[in-house]
This record gives sequence, C-alpha cells and structure tokens, in this order.
Amino acid sequence: MRSILKANWDSNLPIYEISQYELQKEGIHCLLLDVDGTLINRKSTKIPKAVKNWITDSKKLFSLYLISNNPSKKRIAKIANELKLKYKYNASKPRKKVILNAIKEVNYEVKSIAIIGDRIFTDILVGNRCNIKTILVKRLKRDGLPIKFNLTLTIEKLISLFIK
Repeated sequence: MRSILKANWDSNLPIYEISQYELQKEGIHCLLLDVDGTLINRKSTKIPKAVKNWITDSKKLFSLYLISNNPSKKRIAKIANELKLKYKYNASKPRKKVILNAIKEVNYEVKSIAIIGDRIFTDILVGNRCNIKTILVKRLKRDGLPIKFNLTLTIEKLISLFIK
C-alpha cells in the first residue's frame, strides 16, 4: 500500500515544465492547482510569464480550478481573475471539504482529476485523501524560477518516510 504522503508523480519540476501530453496520457481532464508556491511565489503578486503561458495552453486541454489555503480572498481572487479561472481560497488543506466541493462542482470522475502543488502535507495529502491523482512540483521564487533547495519539502519528505 502506497503512503498517503506519497505523490503519484514527484516531478522535481516547476509547474510550467509539466507536460500536458503526459497528463492527457494519464487520462487527466481536470486540474486542481495550488496557488502560493506552485503558480506564484507567496510574497509576490506578479504571475510569472512561463506560468501564464502554461495555464493558457492547459485551459485548451483541461478544466482548471485554483485551490488555495491562503485566507486572503482579495489575493486569490486577483490571481484567479488574471488567469480567468474559478477558485477557492482558505481551503484548509489537508482537510477534504473544500476539495470535495470543488470536485463536485467540476463534475468529473475522480480518476480523471489531479491536484498539482508544492507541499506534501497539504496538497499531496488532501489529494490522496480524496482519491485523486497527485503531482508534486518545485516551489517558485519571486523571479518565477524554481528554488534550488526547499528545506520545508526536504523535512516533509523525511517525515513521510516514517508515515504510511
């Protein structure tokens, strides 16, 4: 049995290098996207061009939905409006309630939904708890490039080795 803290795909890539073709090959039709760290640095308000381009291309192939733990409706709404995507803020991941509501709203079978995020104990854990595919990506810096060393993720990976 696979650990609830293990991603289906630990990509070691920033989101904008995730292959849409690979996602389609896996039967994915809907993507739930974490915001802070995954699409944009949490201390920034500027969405990187590479992320915008990836979102634009992905919208042609998938249903996209932003899911954020950030409690600022203003911040997440601004990002969602700029990307022209539906969103949920203050999601309290890894709690399932908001994710299950989003799954119900998008109306896809769970086997065709994936969550993409940069944190094991929030994004990956809630995705596994909701029986959707999970994709771990690298956290972004303010300049939009992936961070080279992520201490939080390293600690989460170490802890996850001891939890089933």
